[in-house]
Amino acid sequence: MNSTNRTLATVAVVFALIIAGLVTFFMVKRWHREQMDIVRQQAQNECVEVIRKMEADLDEMRAELETERQRRPDDEVFPTVFGTPAPQQDADTLPVDCDKVEGQMRSFFNYLDGRSYFASREIQEGSAGFFRQCAKKLLADPPVNIAEMKDMFRLVKNVTHFYRVLGRDALTLAGDILASEDRVLEPAMAVFYAWIVECRGALPGDEKPLSLERLYDYAGYFLNTLGGRSYLLRRESKIRMLVNYYSILVVDRANDEKFNRYGIDLRPYIDYLFYDISNQKGLAYRERYLTRLTLLRDKYM
Repeated sequence: MNSTNRTLATVAVVFALIIAGLVTFFMVKRWHREQMDIVRQQAQNECVEVIRKMEADLDEMRAELETERQRRPDDEVFPTVFGTPAPQQDADTLPVDCDKVEGQMRSFFNYLDGRSYFASREIQEGSAGFFRQCAKKLLADPPVNIAEMKDMFRLVKNVTHFYRVLGRDALTLAGDILASEDRVLEPAMAVFYAWIVECRGALPGDEKPLSLERLYDYAGYFLNTLGGRSYLLRRESKIRMLVNYYSILVVDRANDEKFNRYGIDLRPYIDYLFYDISNQKGLAYRERYLTRLTLLRDKYM
């Protein structure tokens, strides 16, 4: 009897263990399936989010490319304004053709003379005369680059420099030019820099080229003084970056020709502008600027 009871007890225990094992197995299997479903859903959601982000980035890139395309002077606009075909992407790697640049500058002045907002003012000697007179006044009365904070008069004089030297009417016309010619502003500045600094050419009607030392004064003013920086901060970001870019190039030229008399260290300005341009949309020649800044960064390491 005892033997039978023990056998029954053993069978009952084994049966209970089998039942418990089966229950545990199915519970674990169900839990595992639920976890796999959760992981699978999470992975699917992550994939959907990645795809959505990639699509958003792609749309942003398309919009950026379209903006740059609209801002870049096309094959029809560039010859109309500058009298030559649009420059190729590798234009900066080629020697400057000063005869070509001079023709581009004269064509640009002719283009401005035909613009309604300019022609209506009946300015003597046209746009070339306007630029020449502005340059003459600015170079004759350069801004303060040293001890700007020595007294309040110096600081106020620097902050109001352009208004004080050029006057309201000239500044208003300059503002109209910048606003109306936004699409050709970048190539126009490139042409002026090439002609004045690299070709050492004179403005139409002048016999002598503009003084590089005076241009250096203005480059230092924009980069290195409170008055110059505050002036640029009141301008649109595109104008601010372009002025800083060409100011850096002028100071670099001053270093090469040994007349950086204010001892301006270009390294922080190069780094700051590189970051600024990298994050700026709508610059037609952004890659060109970044390439040049990279070369300058390596030069001054």
